[in-house]
Amino acid sequence: MKLSMKEKKILYAFACPSHHNTVTRLKWLTALTVDPEAKRRMLGLARKMEAKVDENWYEGFYHHLRMEMDEYRRLKRSLRVLKSYTDYEEDLYDDAV
Repeated sequence: MKLSMKEKKILYAFACPSHHNTVTRLKWLTALTVDPEAKRRMLGLARKMEAKVDENWYEGFYHHLRMEMDEYRRLKRSLRVLKSYTDYEEDLYDDAV
């Protein structure tokens, strides 16, 4: 099953190790969402999780998703710190002149 980064971020924030509880949470979030586009995406994700994810391997899927998103956030934070401490714009300007 392929998930977009937006879907992974939603699952990272709202999923839990229980498949049934995750699907229920996503449906409740869909009901609470006001924006029609976000509501459509949330409902699509809830349906995808309910139909395409088997309960037997969901727990492994959940833990793999958490590890993947933790690594993504760690790398994003490292890149932000690196950019703040690097004067790469001045180096590029000096080379061009």
